[in-house]
Amino acid sequence: MNQNKAQDIERSTIRKLTINIVPLMILLYFLAFLDRNNMAYAASALEDNLGLTASAFGFASGIFFIGYFLFEIPSNAGTIKFGPRIWFARILISWGVFATLLGFVRTPMELYICRFMLGVCEAGFFPSVVYYFTVFFPEKYRTKILGLFIIVQPLSNAIGSPISGLILNIEHGWLGFEPWQLLFILEGVPPIIIGLIIPFVIKNSPRDVNYLNIEEKAWLIESTDRNRSGSKITLTDFLKGMKNSKYLLYAILNFGMVCGIYGFGMWLPSIITTISGNDIFHVSLIALIPYGLAACLVYPWSLWATKTKKIAVFAGCSMIIAAIGLTGAVTFFNYSVFVALGFLCIASIGIYTAVPCFLSMPANVATGGAAAAGLAVVNCIGNLGGFVAPYVVGLLKDTTKSTTPGLIFLSLCLFITGMVCIFYCAKQREGVIHS
Repeated sequence: MNQNKAQDIERSTIRKLTINIVPLMILLYFLAFLDRNNMAYAASALEDNLGLTASAFGFASGIFFIGYFLFEIPSNAGTIKFGPRIWFARILISWGVFATLLGFVRTPMELYICRFMLGVCEAGFFPSVVYYFTVFFPEKYRTKILGLFIIVQPLSNAIGSPISGLILNIEHGWLGFEPWQLLFILEGVPPIIIGLIIPFVIKNSPRDVNYLNIEEKAWLIESTDRNRSGSKITLTDFLKGMKNSKYLLYAILNFGMVCGIYGFGMWLPSIITTISGNDIFHVSLIALIPYGLAACLVYPWSLWATKTKKIAVFAGCSMIIAAIGLTGAVTFFNYSVFVALGFLCIASIGIYTAVPCFLSMPANVATGGAAAAGLAVVNCIGNLGGFVAPYVVGLLKDTTKSTTPGLIFLSLCLFITGMVCIFYCAKQREGVIHS
């Protein structure tokens, strides 16, 4: 086979895989983010109806990640045991049930239970998807594919915020439900429906797909890293991955990055309210600006990182940019809210462009079951930041009557993590892309 033909086969294989896998994973992750973040837009209604304080709201937001933390690794083991087809369906249906039940809560305790169970049920989904990409895509394509996938994080807020705003602006509700109840119900049902369909749509390995021709499938299976990732794996392989110390390092770094992402995401609507007033629809439209800008830049940044191959440096620079953005928002908030919003846009861009570059590194440490275990550890410990950040920000807001200390805390988390990525991770094998 001549080189030109081999390159044509490679290009056509990656194109078909991208078309058949990535859009569906994007849709599923969009629904996940919609259901975990919509509570931010129902904050005022929940405080009025359930009597939540800012710290109680932060606790309710963050307890999702406690459930996620406790069941992340067991859930990811389920992906290995039962295969993505069955396990993705289980995750979608169960998380959809508890996302919907949030519309029926009557007390803070019921809210805490539903948010905790939402985390339990969604646990394992994100690292399972990242692992799924390692099964189908060679290492040199993963940063770009993750860039496409991670667009969902800011895009879910850019699109989800006005959707949530429209639902919450329904004056008298429907069928006896208040607008905040409709928000959880209408956004909780779609995962249940898709979960029933998903086993008939996705495949467990490259050998099972029917949209690749013989040459394309042979190239995919025979490529070096695909040979290892696509081979039969066991729970023993999974347990070996949990013992790899590099995953613990990336888990700690992920904690710092996640503090920035979720603390920023949960409290941005409250900060924007200061600019626009209490009209939730106007708040959601203004929130679309920083998220929309970030969504536009995530994939180009990933392509640039792939071209230079220095993914650790790009991840670190993004986090430092995010820290500068948050610091600028704090500095200028009392002088010009619009300048502060501009800095929040910079923070949003930095936060979300960091994610695909950062996650490429632990995804490239190992393959097969070890990769699945390692990614579960990274995501499991890292997502504790999703509990710590909103709770600490809420606690600081209750104590100081200001969002400034909370934003400074998030800035420090991002800055320290970014510096470690640049000066340590860039020297590791997985800090660069290998063809």
